[in-house]
Amino acid sequence: MTENYQVLPGYKRFNQKNNAIMRSAWDPKLGSYDPRNRRVIKEHVHNADPGFDHLDFALSNGATAVASSLGTAINRPNAGLTSWESLAKQWGRTFPVEADRFEGGDPARMRKALERVARFYGAELVGFTPLDMRWVYSHHYYPGKDENPPVEIPEGCGQAIVMGVSMDHGMFATAPTAIMMAETQRNYSRLAALAGSVAEFIRTLGYTAIPCMNDTALSVPLAIDAGLGQPSRLGPVVTPEFGPRVRFCKVFTDLPLKAEKKHIDFGVIEFCEACEKCAQACPARSLAFGPRTTEPKNISNNPGVLKWYGNYESCRLYWAYLGTNCGICLRVCPFNHGRGPHHWLAERLVRLKWRWVNRLLVWLHGWLGYGGQKDPRAFWNGAKA
Repeated sequence: MTENYQVLPGYKRFNQKNNAIMRSAWDPKLGSYDPRNRRVIKEHVHNADPGFDHLDFALSNGATAVASSLGTAINRPNAGLTSWESLAKQWGRTFPVEADRFEGGDPARMRKALERVARFYGAELVGFTPLDMRWVYSHHYYPGKDENPPVEIPEGCGQAIVMGVSMDHGMFATAPTAIMMAETQRNYSRLAALAGSVAEFIRTLGYTAIPCMNDTALSVPLAIDAGLGQPSRLGPVVTPEFGPRVRFCKVFTDLPLKAEKKHIDFGVIEFCEACEKCAQACPARSLAFGPRTTEPKNISNNPGVLKWYGNYESCRLYWAYLGTNCGICLRVCPFNHGRGPHHWLAERLVRLKWRWVNRLLVWLHGWLGYGGQKDPRAFWNGAKA
């Protein structure tokens, strides 16, 4: 089994201030992102560009309503639905037996119950892992306030529940467009409600729960530790069910679950070694060619982990050029597949980890025309994109 993450001695936790999205608020190198992005969007709307017209951007803005309008900025900790305090108490409500702590007995029973609850609230993927503090940010960052306080997880919150929701295959096939971005934003709104609901369930049982989205801790390594997928050349987790078309949220808790790390291996790393489609397709040349490394591209990477590092400076600036959050790399990834017996067979062949087979599958993926951009107007015409 290939080790998903090899972490070098001396690895240090990452400061959220240095990720590319946060850097847009304080680093002159990326500081032109927001005004440039607004200007580009106005030009798209004025020109009625397919996939970037007024209807398309309105769709995206509506989709982010829950994640943004309810005070839950995607990268901001302890806010809105992802508050670290009981939402019921904030609303002036208390559960009659809130003071009593639920004694669930067998932790395996509680894990099963939590998975049922998470799926009921909207999760499509659910995994459990001990909270590895290496993946927790060293410091939060609050844009606008320029505050960078240390992250302090409450004592005892050593269990992580990692939940994922999939993104629509057809909408992502239009990338890079506002149609694709709308699907991304819709899923962040789903995740805000999901994380907040699961946390409130746990609090009502008398335990602490810390919900988070892209804040507080790194989603990719936690999802990998929870057995939900493997790391990839393009950066996001690749899952057996949906490939890279998944967004994640997390809840940290002191509820006894006794979760264990559960790394899975279905051949992603070996396939990515043979396939460079995402790097070839990236217009900003932000994704790495060649083998994995432990060396970062810039301060928006955290060194000391063997993986493929992306240049998220150039990636972020390309977003500004487009007016959307791109998504081309996810669109062209061979793991971003549909359903059918031929895809099932390809999945089984990838698990063999034979390099010549992987190269053949990469060639077939291109020869059959997979990964091409679909007409974004199909969404408004009621057809599948």
